Amino acid sequence: MNLFYIILQVFAGLALFLFGIKMLSDGLKKITGSKLKKLLEKMTSNKCKGILVGALTTVLIQSSSLTMVTQIGLMNAGLLTLEQSVGIIMGQEIGTTVTAQIVAFPIGNFFFLMIIAGFILYMFPKFRKYQHIGQILLGFGILFLGMKTMSGGAKGIMDYPIIIDTLARFGAIPILGVIAGAIFTGIIQSSSATTGLVIAMGMNNVITLPAAITLILGANIGTCVTGFIASFGSCKSAKRAAFIQIFMNVVTVAIFIPFIQLFSSLVYMTSANLPRQIANAHTIYNVISILMILPFTKYIVKLTKKVVPGEVIKIEERGSKYLDERFLRTPFMALSQASKEVYRIAEIALKMIDLSKQALLNNDEKAAKEVFENEDLIDDLCYYAENYLDRIPTNELSRAEFQKHIKLVHAITDIERTADLSNNIAGSAMDKINKDKEFTKIAEEEMDIMFKKARLAYKDSIQALKTEDKELATKVIKLEDQIDAFEKKFKRNHIRRLKAGTCDIRLDVIFTDTLRNLERIGDHADNIANSVILNFTNV
Repeated sequence: MNLFYIILQVFAGLALFLFGIKMLSDGLKKITGSKLKKLLEKMTSNKCKGILVGALTTVLIQSSSLTMVTQIGLMNAGLLTLEQSVGIIMGQEIGTTVTAQIVAFPIGNFFFLMIIAGFILYMFPKFRKYQHIGQILLGFGILFLGMKTMSGGAKGIMDYPIIIDTLARFGAIPILGVIAGAIFTGIIQSSSATTGLVIAMGMNNVITLPAAITLILGANIGTCVTGFIASFGSCKSAKRAAFIQIFMNVVTVAIFIPFIQLFSSLVYMTSANLPRQIANAHTIYNVISILMILPFTKYIVKLTKKVVPGEVIKIEERGSKYLDERFLRTPFMALSQASKEVYRIAEIALKMIDLSKQALLNNDEKAAKEVFENEDLIDDLCYYAENYLDRIPTNELSRAEFQKHIKLVHAITDIERTADLSNNIAGSAMDKINKDKEFTKIAEEEMDIMFKKARLAYKDSIQALKTEDKELATKVIKLEDQIDAFEKKFKRNHIRRLKAGTCDIRLDVIFTDTLRNLERIGDHADNIANSVILNFTNV
């Protein structure tokens, strides 16, 4: 068989395998819905419980990388602590071995029936009720088709002694196999796919058990790449969690390397079938490595805090506080809960205005960083609130409730933009701190006026929305006109100071940008106030 065709077949099989995992994962996620996320959110500091939850979550979504990314998202949202995440990280290492155990089963051509049945359930409207089950079956079928395709390609490798010799070297020089497995997994970002390929080679006796084990060990390290990448730009705890995953896998692999031959002898006794031996090696290694690490988790966390130093900034409570899926069955209750959530988000945005002022006028770097953290929080909360409002059956609401629904949807956008503008001001504050320059006294007084006016307009617009006070909303609209006038006046004053040389030119952009950002906060307050006054048609 031509080598190019062999490589093509192997990678085509790998592509099918990865696509099968994705379909299977998507189907399982749709069935489990938000239950997995809630399960992770309710984690306690009990590491054994964390291991069970981590394993279960990874089994159900068929991806340890996705479990890690989900954890990082929850940590960014303040719903998961570093200490809680350690148990989940260990559990996901065990959960990821289930895929290998499944694909090691010799199911013959039965997967063709799975593909046909899955396709019928997934594609035809008549079976829409069972679509997710069809997607799972289709995913499993494609996964096994990928295994068969890879196995067919791997069979041709027997005709190329140089490849066989290279694979044999992995058993004799384990570090080579570990590096190869880590690099390959890092590139395709799926340890399950690497393990599946190794098992496919085992089906044709292309690889020895010791060599297969080295590749699996490397895959455990390579799978950390996804979490490492996801931690960029994340909170401090998320960065520490990514480091813990890397540290745990590198250390346990380093400990195992000298004992690969001994470990292979132990695994030989678990089955007479090489693919099953490879799958068992994967499971046994991960379980043993977790048992080795478990007593030292407290010390690993301490080490991580030294390696990734810095203060974890305390920010607002994360996650939706009032939104509950069960209320969607009672639309007026769902609307009431959504209202509470929107007002809570609005209060966080108001706090951000205050923090951005503190950062800019008092050179408070900590306040600026708190704004940056809360800006990410606002984005998430607004997304969930808007999604929740979209799912409320508006045809079951009264006219007044429908009006409230529309106003909340409109307000969310303006609240989110207000948070973005405060974030811009905090960025200007950091720029000012780095330049180590100060505004003139008169410039600070003008800036203080703009902050007070913008804050009042935003605060009153939210109060008007909450109480449906049209008189207060009218006052906000008039106040917005004042803000516009003040912006123009203070810009003219600033230009005169620049010409007179009494204002530092290096603060020119910071001053004018801040005026513009505060004026735009006034615009968004005006939008909210106008929505209070307007009536929307129920269509």
